[in-house]
Amino acid sequence: MRPFEFWHPRVFEAPYYLYLVLRCAQRGLPIKHLAKANYALDHGELGLGSKYKTQMAFAQNCFLPTRLLEPRQSTKALEQTIDTFVQAHGYPVILKPDIGAVGKGVMKISNKSDVARVCEVIQGPFLIQEFSPFTHEYGVFFARKHGVDQITGINKKHFPTVVGNGVDTIAALAAAHYRFTDHWRIFLQYIDTERIPDKGEQVQLSFIGSHTMGCKFTDDTDLVTPALKASLFAVCDSQPGFNFGRLDVKAESEEAFREGQFVVIEVNGVASLPTHMFDPENTLRRAYQIFLNHGDYLVDIANEHRHKAMVLKSYPEIWRLAKLNQVLLNDIHDAAMSI
Repeated sequence: MRPFEFWHPRVFEAPYYLYLVLRCAQRGLPIKHLAKANYALDHGELGLGSKYKTQMAFAQNCFLPTRLLEPRQSTKALEQTIDTFVQAHGYPVILKPDIGAVGKGVMKISNKSDVARVCEVIQGPFLIQEFSPFTHEYGVFFARKHGVDQITGINKKHFPTVVGNGVDTIAALAAAHYRFTDHWRIFLQYIDTERIPDKGEQVQLSFIGSHTMGCKFTDDTDLVTPALKASLFAVCDSQPGFNFGRLDVKAESEEAFREGQFVVIEVNGVASLPTHMFDPENTLRRAYQIFLNHGDYLVDIANEHRHKAMVLKSYPEIWRLAKLNQVLLNDIHDAAMSI
């Protein structure tokens, strides 16, 4: 049987969403009011609104420098904005859709010649962000229930890597990788795939910390320390209206991470999945235990804040916007895979 981490998302996630519906019914909580877990963010950071506005809702001292690129700018104006950002922060920089999800449409700019090509494919608002050279990336799951901050899980992101045999090209080694999919074109285009690595040479292929884009996730919740809690809670407590979600962070080393020394890449809200469940060492039963426990936190926290004032769209409008964003994101991703 195919490992559950490779199941189609709609198949694997279906029991979770059914569970949310049932738990909401038990509480008399309209399903869209799950957004109230993060009542300060647009629809709880469900993936309908701006990632930039979500980031700006927090104190910025731990975040990577980020700027919003408006699509209404001319190509020349976009190039000037990117050049100004690069002058302040240096190459490389990362571009990602402001409505981004699961690593789709992420691009890297490493030199001046990349800028014009990238500007030609920008559709919709994009974020430009400083690239962190830190090699350890984690997803840290946060919940604030009845005023008590908790780290409910940590996943470490293991980027796709190949080992040279002195014969095959990087392209051939990548194609033989057990996690390989066509999505890998989004990052393979940035390396010389025709190069033949030396025997035993390790080559990291990706810079995108997404399970969908090939990362292996492991459950590293045991890395929690008082220092890590203090640093993470300081970020989250800067926005009291954020009570449930995941912070994607990078650290120089595991030791630095445990000491609470990290930079924040982005914040994800009520749509966050507890991706430490995808640890290959987990049984399917254990994975669903983590998944449904995650749902319990979401429902309980949303119910706690059910009386908070919040502007929410109608169900048909939420569905329509979600579909539109998905179509746009897929178009952006297709364009980004061949810049």
